[in-house]
Amino acid sequence: MRWLLLVLVTGGAPRAYADEVDALRREIRNSNEGKAIEAATKLAEDVTPGACEAILDELAIGAPPKVSAALLAGLSGRKEPRATEVLVLYARNRNPELRKKAVVAIAELTDPRVVPTLIGALSDSVEEVRAAAARALAKRKETSAEEPLVKLLAHRDAAAVDAIAAIGGPSSARRLGELVGQIPDSLLAATLGELLKRPDFGPDPIRLEVVKAISKLAGAEATAALTEYVQATEKEKTRPSRVEAKKAIEQRGTN
Repeated sequence: MRWLLLVLVTGGAPRAYADEVDALRREIRNSNEGKAIEAATKLAEDVTPGACEAILDELAIGAPPKVSAALLAGLSGRKEPRATEVLVLYARNRNPELRKKAVVAIAELTDPRVVPTLIGALSDSVEEVRAAAARALAKRKETSAEEPLVKLLAHRDAAAVDAIAAIGGPSSARRLGELVGQIPDSLLAATLGELLKRPDFGPDPIRLEVVKAISKLAGAEATAALTEYVQATEKEKTRPSRVEAKKAIEQRGTN
């Protein structure tokens, strides 16, 4: 807003503003790491186009990882095509923290390259990067990521649990049912239980399939998932999936 007001008054980008951006860039290049990070953070917080160009230029030149991480945060939500290009590149950087920062930043964009980049990050070698990508896909309600997320869960990655719960549909539920005995019961129970909590998940025959799948699982997580579903559907006592869940709980109590 400060930059916009100055532009309206002067008819162009003010020299004082340009000098301020140049000063921050000099600090980024010539200061010790602490001051360079501080300058990068200030530049990242500036939402003006001039700051975005400066961030992109600094990333193109190259900076220490912690400085680059601060700069990448400033590209979140930027709609400039060049910003997307830089984030796509950094999502494959050899430094895992930079990959994570790039994934988080690119998730806010609408460019068609975003979803393939996020889905690709689900195969990252570092758990935190995979988790960031899964959260981003869940937030975007990206249904095209259902199958990659199920595959991620099949590799026993807990990062997939909440994401599948957020976007999974009947096809995901059936695929998860096929994984009984192939991944830890606790992980599968948590995922199926979270799906059942979604008010838009269904119809009830699908819920019934999920309840039956949970009933095949051992452990406290499965019992908790069934119990929470019964409690959540207290006002629908005759719903077939609820009846099945209640029966499963009773059977588990007698075993």
